[in-house]
Amino acid sequence: MRSQLARYVLRRLLVSEVSSGPPSFVLSLPGLRTCPLRPRIARWPQRRGFLGLFNKPPRKLKEINAEPGYETLLQYRAAENESIRPPRRADLVQAWRDFFDYKMGYGRVVNSTQALCAHRVFLYLCSPSAYNLHRDEILSVNDLRFARECLSNAPKDDTTSHLALSRSLYNEITARGAAVPRDFHTYVAALSQYGQSLEARDLVFDYFHNRPDVDPIARARCFIPVVRGLAQEGRETELVDLVTAAKKLGLEYDPLIHGIMTGFFAKRDRIGETKLWFNNPISRGLPPSSMAYYDILKFALRNDLQKWAAGIYEDLISRLETGPFRGHKPCWDTAFQWAVVLLGKGIDHIEHMLQVAFEHTRDSPNSQPNIGTINSLVKIAIDKDDPYLAERFIALGRKLGFEPNYKTYMLQLEYRIRAKDLDGAFAAYQSFREQDDGSRDREIIILNAFVQAMCSVPEPNYERVLDVTTYLEQRRAMVEPETVVAICIAFLKNDETYEVIDTLSLHTVHYSVAERYMVRKAFVNYCLDKTNSTARVWDAYALVRQFFPELEVEDRIALMDAFFGRRRPDMALHVLTHIQGSGGRAGGPRPTEEMYVRFMEGLGRCPNEEGLHTVHNMLKMDTTVQPSTRLFNALMIGYIACGVPHRALDFWKEVTMSLEGPSYATLEIVFRAYEVTSYGDGPAGELWEKIKRMEIEVPEHVYVAYVATMAAHGNLTLAKTLLDDMHNVVGKNPGLHA
Repeated sequence: MRSQLARYVLRRLLVSEVSSGPPSFVLSLPGLRTCPLRPRIARWPQRRGFLGLFNKPPRKLKEINAEPGYETLLQYRAAENESIRPPRRADLVQAWRDFFDYKMGYGRVVNSTQALCAHRVFLYLCSPSAYNLHRDEILSVNDLRFARECLSNAPKDDTTSHLALSRSLYNEITARGAAVPRDFHTYVAALSQYGQSLEARDLVFDYFHNRPDVDPIARARCFIPVVRGLAQEGRETELVDLVTAAKKLGLEYDPLIHGIMTGFFAKRDRIGETKLWFNNPISRGLPPSSMAYYDILKFALRNDLQKWAAGIYEDLISRLETGPFRGHKPCWDTAFQWAVVLLGKGIDHIEHMLQVAFEHTRDSPNSQPNIGTINSLVKIAIDKDDPYLAERFIALGRKLGFEPNYKTYMLQLEYRIRAKDLDGAFAAYQSFREQDDGSRDREIIILNAFVQAMCSVPEPNYERVLDVTTYLEQRRAMVEPETVVAICIAFLKNDETYEVIDTLSLHTVHYSVAERYMVRKAFVNYCLDKTNSTARVWDAYALVRQFFPELEVEDRIALMDAFFGRRRPDMALHVLTHIQGSGGRAGGPRPTEEMYVRFMEGLGRCPNEEGLHTVHNMLKMDTTVQPSTRLFNALMIGYIACGVPHRALDFWKEVTMSLEGPSYATLEIVFRAYEVTSYGDGPAGELWEKIKRMEIEVPEHVYVAYVATMAAHGNLTLAKTLLDDMHNVVGKNPGLHA
């Protein structure tokens, strides 16, 4: 049975997000409950007697599919921040193993928040005081290496915690005297992947300087991730210097290094350097990689170098037909691609070229064209944004007897999505599912794009959306935050609240703080969209409140203002009371002066006496908010709007006795209070005389408020005189509203 604490922990521990440091997890454990912890959004089904026997059972919500061990890691992080007793060491070790076993088994990326939690647990378990403990209470070297392998896939968001954990893992393995060359190579690769290629370069040079007897092949292998990292970071000078120096130390200019260097300059349209590095002879007479050829092809088309590219193509064809490339299948596939893109050849010509390839590779079956060749041609058609050409290539493959495989259907799905042929895309998806044997990556980018495309149309086919998302969930595939947003918004528009709850329950618990922010912000934007009905916006807000207790104060204020704009002060009141109710738990935000002020100002546009008294009482009990002139001004606005101007004048007295004193806004508001108060023209006149005696410069809005007060109490002659004299006092003539 799933732990009763799972939902509380996984939802609450991502609450605090501080820009100046790592998230602070604060929680207090709730008591055990006899009912499952579910969002309190679903309505209770009505119960009827005999007639209810034939009703459908109530809709059941899906259970959270929490990643094994992650809950315990989060509990440690919470205990660390609360300075309370952490989970037992043996439990943490087991949680570490379960978590990284799951990540490795399903090929899922460790996100930034998970890496942070794992790093804190690592520092606790591998502290110097832990070496004399039982083996079940410390992490073994194999545990450390297994975690290191899981960190090799970088997340889409911040990688700071990944880098820190990778450093700690390598340092611990080295400190235990268990480091081998592979450990060093993996550490260098991690540094290069996470933006520290210069440090990795220095480490490699120092490492081999102190170990001159290292195998040259192992030495060369260590340079490859550094070269790739420098290229990704755009460090041209360091990249060229490293490749030059590495060659002297035994690094071969093989197809991989050739492709990195050629692609680096080709993508920057550096014509001279691109030609130089591409034309440099590759070691052992090997051909360039398919990616290098493709980079060169796109580079030539962008820079009007078709004639130069044609020479490369002719050389490739001659080597395929008579030279050493004849048994190299990727080169044959490259030749077919270039014929389509560079020479503009059609299906008939490509079919003829395929027949020629069959004849030349008769003695080498592994080099003959196959469905992989067709897939490479379909990829070219997709890049050309020509779905019709892609369909013809697939038809050509069937004509030649090539059976479509998993990748074929994935490519077909991709170009049909681009062509907005969702029916055809769904057919490709069904075919791809039949081909699926469970051996591929779980993170299927195309399926995420397919779900987003289906949700973006005016009338989504909800059954198909559920079909694809259910498949992703069954495969434990990573559903991207953008996909979750698309699903939720589509189902909100169809009033399918249960489906939204299921989607959020299953996926948001796996997201990092940054990924949760993306989903949360989309819900806030949906609530702020005036085209959505108030009922749907309220449902969306209820979901945000339930699944994202870390919702920022700024967004809560925006939601509160939006409900006032919809003439629903009761809903705006709930937004404020909800934050008041959660402010002391889980490190959640607390009501601020800005929230109180905006609520009272909202009552000025849309009065609600119950909300006025409720929030004022909240304010009296809130010791974190100190009285200020701006806050008193807001209270005056609220009480005036709700028909209690005499109470507003009490605040005016408090303002006059405060150190801060009244502002121009205070003067305007108090005149408005006198305007709706019986016999208010007398005190208003006294205040005006005091302003004149003090020679206070009067702005237009204060002057207009005084004129309105006099007119409201029947002093029309005085009001007319004031309007005639307005230019002399404020420097402006009366306008439409004065």
